[in-house]
Amino acid sequence: MKKLHFNNTLEFETLFKNQSKDIIETIVKGIEKSILENKDSAELFRITFEETEIAYEISLPKEEWISSLDNCLAYYHENDSVDDCIDTWKLLEAVKTL
Repeated sequence: MKKLHFNNTLEFETLFKNQSKDIIETIVKGIEKSILENKDSAELFRITFEETEIAYEISLPKEEWISSLDNCLAYYHENDSVDDCIDTWKLLEAVKTL
């Protein structure tokens, strides 16, 4: 689970509005870890904001793994990350057999 801390909601919106390699990698690694641990949900992010003690945890249910990995694969393809494409494709194929 990746821990993210923001000063305000605008920082949060900016990070998640545009896909970044860091976010994509966290999603792929989270799904991969959940498969290895035989979980039904991938724990991805723990989000906190300045001036509040509340933390939000974002997870991804198994039903959404295929579409999420498809999106990650598209990101890697668009950015010519060949090795990441191959690894993500293999993970996607593994998820399809679950």
